[in-house]
Amino acid sequence: AHNLPAQLTSFVGRRAEIDSVRNALVGNRLVTLTGAGGVGKTRLAVQLAAAIAEEFGDGVWYVDLAPITAGEVVPVTVARALGLPDQPGRSTMDTLVRFVRDRQMLVVLDNCEHLLEACATLLTDLLGAAPRVTVLATSREPVNITGEATWQVPSLSVADEAVELFAERARLARPDFAVTEDNSAALTEICRRLDGMPLAIELAAARVRALSLTEIVDSLHDRFRLLTGGSRTAVRRQQTLR
Repeated sequence: AHNLPAQLTSFVGRRAEIDSVRNALVGNRLVTLTGAGGVGKTRLAVQLAAAIAEEFGDGVWYVDLAPITAGEVVPVTVARALGLPDQPGRSTMDTLVRFVRDRQMLVVLDNCEHLLEACATLLTDLLGAAPRVTVLATSREPVNITGEATWQVPSLSVADEAVELFAERARLARPDFAVTEDNSAALTEICRRLDGMPLAIELAAARVRALSLTEIVDSLHDRFRLLTGGSRTAVRRQQTLR
């Protein structure tokens, strides 16, 4: 069983990263993927969780904390993700502990950075009470509790992965897009100027609907100006990038 979010686009690269984080989870019950916004922490966590789901007899469960603004709501958000109802006379934390205590499960706790204190309390209690629970967290900085292993997510390799990602996303905007000898230099320059940052590359790739690669390169002296506008989803992602 799992409630991992469905992905609407292909997963590109990250083979070495998946192997490395997977090995980290073997010896650590809390692994936190850290890195700047837009570097791909969530996508990597979800991809890895799906790949190792069968190793957890009681499932893989995804909890998104991005919409949460109050620390006291964190246990409730986790409980809802696990499908647990309120129980009269019992705190949410007690309900969670009773549920996970004897289960072997992986919890993906996504976007912890703005709720670090609440997440630290939650994870300390859950991991202390449930010896077979493993947590894969994502955060712009470590949760900073005993037993946490941090793993910094790097940008994509400009030489190959970043170019592949741009091409994949560009074809969503323009199906006939292809990497050729004529445009490969401009494409590599775009990925270099965007530092191999996946979110920035995806937003730039959407611009091939209206701009040539050369025009995109020329516009990248003001990266955020180029990457603004577009769909509602794009606008939210631009806020992350800023």
